[in-house]
Amino acid sequence: MSPKRMFIDCEFGQMHVRMSEKSPNQDRHSLYCIHQSPSSSVVYDPIIMKLGNSRFVAAGDTPGFGESDEPNFLPEISDYAKAHANILDNLDTSDKVDLMGYFTGSKIAIALALQRPEMVRKLILFGIPIYSDKELSDEKKLYRKDEYSWDGKHLMNWWEHLKRNTPEEYPIELFVSHFSEIQRGGVNSWWGHRAAFNYKPELHLPKLSLPVLILCTEDPQGYKSLKAEKLINNCKLVKLPFKGQGALDLHTNTITKHMLDFLDGDG
Repeated sequence: MSPKRMFIDCEFGQMHVRMSEKSPNQDRHSLYCIHQSPSSSVVYDPIIMKLGNSRFVAAGDTPGFGESDEPNFLPEISDYAKAHANILDNLDTSDKVDLMGYFTGSKIAIALALQRPEMVRKLILFGIPIYSDKELSDEKKLYRKDEYSWDGKHLMNWWEHLKRNTPEEYPIELFVSHFSEIQRGGVNSWWGHRAAFNYKPELHLPKLSLPVLILCTEDPQGYKSLKAEKLINNCKLVKLPFKGQGALDLHTNTITKHMLDFLDGDG
């Protein structure tokens, strides 16, 4: 069985959402998940399926990615946050929700929690790298706007980039599935990284008053995320002993255990 899917009319056009079935047996706070760039909510399918019995779990495609409409302007993280808040308003969750973000999605989740504090109870950040000026400059060069060519070299560049960071045990069928999601952003797929690099989490993390869980993977982005713990007033940090690429598929049980300990625990 796969998650339910639907479209919601929002300020930025139609937004696509994956979700678990709603059930009277779900007695926990709803969980809403925001994906990384340039991907889609499909990365959260394992989380939706694993946790959807105990709580309502949903994940939306950020505008311009997956099946959500593209904005008609160059967006910033604050704009993406408003778009995801539109989804939550339309999902009609009766209580505060818990948020989970993944890299760019982490920054969107932070912005959403600060924009709508009455909406959010707890926050999970799967990677929230804090960059030096040199590191940020290198990231901007790496994730610059694609140069498209008829020989498909841009596709090969993405394939090799993802392959370098993929664990050996990752099934190629899942790799191909996620690779195809990355391409759905089209010629403006670089907008997500642009917005992410314009957002300085070190300026916004100290403003958070809600409980925060940071999950740090065993890779460069995870190491850079370790710096965030000291910037947050109410923070728990967990070091995960594996790479981030494909982690939600390969290590669903481990990740959801840490999530549940945090979401269902005191605080």
